[in-house]
Amino acid sequence: MANYIASLAAGALLFTAACSAGEGPAPKPAPAPAASPEVPRPPAAPGGLPRYVQAKDAGSLEFNFVQAGAAGKGRFRQFTTELQYDEQQLAVSRLKVTVQIASLDTQDKDRDDTLKSAELLDAGKFPTAEYDATSFARRGNGVEAVGKLTLHGVTRALRIPLTIRKTADGVEISGEATIKRLDYGVGQGDWSSTEWVGDEVKLQYRVPLTRAK
Repeated sequence: MANYIASLAAGALLFTAACSAGEGPAPKPAPAPAASPEVPRPPAAPGGLPRYVQAKDAGSLEFNFVQAGAAGKGRFRQFTTELQYDEQQLAVSRLKVTVQIASLDTQDKDRDDTLKSAELLDAGKFPTAEYDATSFARRGNGVEAVGKLTLHGVTRALRIPLTIRKTADGVEISGEATIKRLDYGVGQGDWSSTEWVGDEVKLQYRVPLTRAK
């Protein structure tokens, strides 16, 4: 009798196992989510870069133009420059130049008044021009500021080749660029014609900067 009961128990166990097998394999655990691709970090903020500022009344900002077929020249007496720069971190280096339009000087008062009038630079409505470069790039043996010029209320991209030379107190920065005045709306009414005043204006910039503490 004992053998008979044991046989029944063994059969019951085999039947149970067979039924469990018929229900299919146990569900596999859900795979772990794939690791998210690493997001590139933005360039470091320029807070740690060496900072340079323009000494008061130092440097020059000149402009060259053509009037009635003759070459003309002027300068801005008042402007400020701030540079955050490291030759090993050009992508986050910065340059900001702010120019007081009313400080222009062409050695001719009547011409200066005309240039500052509403028909041209309109110094009353747009008292400053600003160049703001938020990065630099290598260009030949020098660098190029990559930024935007805001003039007469119009902002346009402008890249300026620059030479940056170390000095005892900091650096000297210089460069030049050519812009078209009509691209910035400088020239209303009769002055929108290039018959008397050329469209192209060449800017020349040189200024010593001292290392800020």
